[in-house]
Amino acid sequence: MKRALAAILIACLVSGLNVFSATAAIKSGAICKKKGQVSTSAGMKYTCIKNGNKLIWSNGVAVRKTAPAATPTPSPTPVTSATPSPTPSATPASFDAWSTNIDSKMLSDQAQRSFLTWAKERAGTSINHTQSIDPSLQNNRLSILKKADDLGAQLFSSFFQQGSKTVIGATEGWTIEQLAKNGWTTSKCNDPYMPGVALCLAIPSHQGYVITGDSTYDARDPGKDGGALLAHEYFHLVQANIAKNLSGIQVRSEPGALSGIPVWFLEGTAEFVGYSVGALAQNASYWEGRARALSYSPPGESINKNAISDYEIRTCCGNGMPTYSYNIGQVATEYLVASIGFQKMLDILADYGGTKNFEKSFESVTGISKATFYERFDQVRTKVGLPSISWKLDGLVNRKI
Repeated sequence: MKRALAAILIACLVSGLNVFSATAAIKSGAICKKKGQVSTSAGMKYTCIKNGNKLIWSNGVAVRKTAPAATPTPSPTPVTSATPSPTPSATPASFDAWSTNIDSKMLSDQAQRSFLTWAKERAGTSINHTQSIDPSLQNNRLSILKKADDLGAQLFSSFFQQGSKTVIGATEGWTIEQLAKNGWTTSKCNDPYMPGVALCLAIPSHQGYVITGDSTYDARDPGKDGGALLAHEYFHLVQANIAKNLSGIQVRSEPGALSGIPVWFLEGTAEFVGYSVGALAQNASYWEGRARALSYSPPGESINKNAISDYEIRTCCGNGMPTYSYNIGQVATEYLVASIGFQKMLDILADYGGTKNFEKSFESVTGISKATFYERFDQVRTKVGLPSISWKLDGLVNRKI
């Protein structure tokens, strides 16, 4: 593994976002005295917030410098003819946890700042990962997948008790053979996830890829090359290991079910990690490709138009059965990570490994109930790149309101 390269890459990107140093006088999560109190330290602004029964400093946000006076040319805000344009409230200069007065850029930047801070802290973590690559493969797509796998292993492989394994081959036969040598016997590895890339996955530790077509990296189109896909699928293995569900993460399959993890959380956190790792591995910008990433969804009138509570279940036979949870889940994960930090998002999984109750674990870690989170998120959705609510799940049937 290129541990030194990954560590340098992470450090460079984090420093580029002006992440606060470990020597700052005020630290996120430290005890404060008065709710609403604001303090600036080492170029970062902190707000005293209530978390459960405690008052703590919020995640730090870089203080924006005042730009020279100029006459700006405003960008028009598109609105639908059916919805009158509201009078916007001023977007605050910094992000406060669970705020509903935000925009897409503020949310994305804060979520990435939290992820990159966490990633920087993982730079020296030992790697517990085996990577097997077909020597006959020599193309751009292999380079992209390898960088994503190298970085994913640097960040997450220590969560695997027995280590993780990735096999990337030019043919299905070679990939299957190498997977068997690494402890997993399978008869096929040909699930066609995207043009030129097929894969197979086995919880708790194996993933195999067959590359039959080439592609170059484009930060504005981050889903076309396979790097984000590999990081997404690898994170599903990470989820199982953190939650200690080594036979496979149980997702919710019927309305009102209390067991299993909501599908928006399962797929949304994997989407966020996939695109974040993919961008970081290429020294690129998550924000630049965010809009395009949110467009990778099946066509359909109801896509992304339900309340978040309607994205908890998946029945069978397709990612949109009954609702497509990936886009909603990715933005909801941004809201989570921006508000509580990336490590606490992982802590929800770890706590769930003991409680087997997502609601209890969610509230225990975040300090707010799942219902409150849903209410806040549905208030903010139209400000952060999602359409308003116009569909509702009736049992397992999605209907227009």
